[in-house]
Amino acid sequence: MKSIPILALQNIKGIGSTAIDRILSLSDASSTANPAELLSIIKEARVAYGRITIPTIHDVEDAWVKANQILDVSQENGIHIISRDSEKYPWLLKYIPDSPALLHVKGNIKALNQKCIAVIGTRDSNDYGISAAKKIGFDFAKKGYVVVSGLAEGIDSAAHRGSLESNGITVGVLAHGLDSIYPAANKKLAAEILDNSGALVSEYSWGTRIHRSYFVARDRIQSGLSLGVFVVETKIKGGTMHTVGFCEKHERQLFVLNPPEYLIDDPLLRGNVQLISENRGFAVDISSDLMSVTEKLESIKHELEIRFAKKHTYKEFDKYMCSEKPNPSKTNAKLNDSTEGLHGDKKKKQIIKNATLDLFL
Repeated sequence: MKSIPILALQNIKGIGSTAIDRILSLSDASSTANPAELLSIIKEARVAYGRITIPTIHDVEDAWVKANQILDVSQENGIHIISRDSEKYPWLLKYIPDSPALLHVKGNIKALNQKCIAVIGTRDSNDYGISAAKKIGFDFAKKGYVVVSGLAEGIDSAAHRGSLESNGITVGVLAHGLDSIYPAANKKLAAEILDNSGALVSEYSWGTRIHRSYFVARDRIQSGLSLGVFVVETKIKGGTMHTVGFCEKHERQLFVLNPPEYLIDDPLLRGNVQLISENRGFAVDISSDLMSVTEKLESIKHELEIRFAKKHTYKEFDKYMCSEKPNPSKTNAKLNDSTEGLHGDKKKKQIIKNATLDLFL
């Protein structure tokens, strides 16, 4: 799907992400070529779903112009805008419940579809946390993993730097448009990430300023991109715990650095202690060679690939059914894990076979 209609929707006051997903679910949305057609699709979505604000044609035209301006300035600055139905969209992120309709990416897009591990923690870190985050980022990069973090001060920055020190690839997920870097002190680090085949990613378009709620939304992308989340240092409450929650919601593997005994009562590590005591995460010692961690990551990768293959298969099957039989009751056909329900129909069997093989080739 072209990014212009989605960018336009994102710039119409009163239309939020839920409404956008509903609008984009309509079959004609992908062929929207002008403001009038987009307004027509919005009206169709209102009829189908209700509770969607209907803008004026003037508002849609203004949003369309704004969308083209964003696309132009993004392209001028080396920023790729990819929609959810693009082959370049990260497959792990695609199937979280609230995946972004668009991703804005500067740098190496391919890094987003490699094996990723999110390494996260508090901004107000101590020397132990900084040292540990660097080591963990370094070790994961050496094992071929892309280190994902939020480019914040403290643990995030240390994890990025650790990956870079081992000549690894790292991805920074930002809570604002890619025309700026926050904190400003990390502009050099951001440049180093890009220079080393990494990427900067955001769901927010060029010119979008920081808002507190955007940091929480950003946390779901860190989890969604990754096979697992590694907590280096966290308080009982804070932004890191938001990412932990998303990790659990997304059914990814959670790892927690086991604090040394002399830091058990440190407020910056009480969140670690709590997560481990509640058996919410797999405890990892700093001296570990990460072998047990990578084994778990490979296991979750295999599980997620199977789930993805099934969903990919269902999507292709439903697409075929819609084209052959437009009856709405037929388009909701469900498949079991095998192809037993497709006796004698070679075409439908081949669709399923191809859809599954595409993932693993």
